[in-house]
Amino acid sequence: MGVRALGRCVASSREAAQCYNFYRRVFMRYVYADTSIWNRLCDQNVDPRAFSSHLANRRVVLAVGFNVFYEIAKLFFVGTNEATERGRELLNYMKQYLDLQIPMVKENGPLLIEEAMHVTGHKRMESCFRDSSQYQTAVREIEKLYVGDIGPEVKQFFERRKSAARTSRTVVKERLADRPDLEATFRKIPDEALSGFLKDACLAPLGQSLLLGHLRTEFPKNSPNDLSGVAKQLLQSPNCRVSRAMTRADLYLIWRCSKRGSLRGDLPDDTFHVVNAAYSDVFLTTEGDQADIARHAIEGSKALVFGQGEMISDRLLTDLGGIA
Repeated sequence: MGVRALGRCVASSREAAQCYNFYRRVFMRYVYADTSIWNRLCDQNVDPRAFSSHLANRRVVLAVGFNVFYEIAKLFFVGTNEATERGRELLNYMKQYLDLQIPMVKENGPLLIEEAMHVTGHKRMESCFRDSSQYQTAVREIEKLYVGDIGPEVKQFFERRKSAARTSRTVVKERLADRPDLEATFRKIPDEALSGFLKDACLAPLGQSLLLGHLRTEFPKNSPNDLSGVAKQLLQSPNCRVSRAMTRADLYLIWRCSKRGSLRGDLPDDTFHVVNAAYSDVFLTTEGDQADIARHAIEGSKALVFGQGEMISDRLLTDLGGIA
């Protein structure tokens, strides 16, 4: 059966399913904004209620990932009053969106678990969004962060993220060091051929091996042999979008490292953002490099890049009309 007794399981409640189906039925599309966009919306003093209402009129909803709060939380550890005040300003602004109950995307690990449970027939996956209980837990942690009280979820998230970033860079470097032929193959792939290569490599043994590494992290009690079958099932299912985005992002990082000889330190964090947006219809950022990662890692999603000085709300409301 592939997976016998999967270690941890994140259950999808009926309420979460109703929430997800509501967004898909009423709004049809959802937009994922990375941290740079939230910073810009705050600086441009965009009214959350009016902006959300205008999006709803276009059957679109703006969603947030907990990763955004992780990156804002880093400001509280810089050690300067200026950084701390900026962190509070951003949290205070985003709290207005949370008061409107905009959907919050689950973290990548839990989403991978749910996809694995779904594809093996153990439990149907019904939502990529947090249910009301999970949502309120996140809101409580964010409120604690605002007053300088670092709660357990934030601490655990920090540790998981730092560990994941270190592991991601290490895995890429070790694979290339162990396989000079692999590095040579990736180095020869021109930019214009990369999309087609990623599509094929994602389903090939290399892609399965990369996803297996993620599965072993989430299901440490299961054997690699069991999980390898699950990896193959996940990658063959177009609906398992986080699994496929994780794998394509890893392949993209290998290609980048092969081409340039190294990876910048914050690139794993950028790819985490992109993978978290795997179920979105549109990915928003102010960084061209981030958009490039999204275009290669996420299938069936559009990436919009906003230039310096552009009003996010005006441009987005205009562009959404032309995105099918």
